[in-house]
Amino acid sequence: MLTKRIIACMDVRDGHVVKGVKFQQLRHAGDPAELAARYNVEGIDEVVILDITATLESRRALADTIHAVAQRIFLPLTVGGGIRSEGDAAAAVDAGADKVSLNTAALKHPELITTLARRYGSQAVIVAIDAKRRGDGF
Repeated sequence: MLTKRIIACMDVRDGHVVKGVKFQQLRHAGDPAELAARYNVEGIDEVVILDITATLESRRALADTIHAVAQRIFLPLTVGGGIRSEGDAAAAVDAGADKVSLNTAALKHPELITTLARRYGSQAVIVAIDAKRRGDGF
């Protein structure tokens, strides 16, 4: 039987964790570093930070937020949102990410997956797919 892992996924906007439904009616839910530190103490297995506005705003993920979280936890940290290039991934890793999560870039530039896997190892590259049901398919 596979081991169960608990992964906390935090949607971050403007440096704050937010909660909403389908990214609508977002409300402030806390500080990413404080929440991650609490999850770390409570025995979580991994933390994921998704900068939900980085791609829309054509910018990299928030390096200060990544660094603050990485300093407070002792478990894997995955960062997504705004990872569109090797430079974006390097900035996230330099700030403290152990893994990077690609979304749109994986479809637009699939070679980026291979490039990043060669640089950081395949265990450090995640492809996140936002699927939407359309009739009988997605």
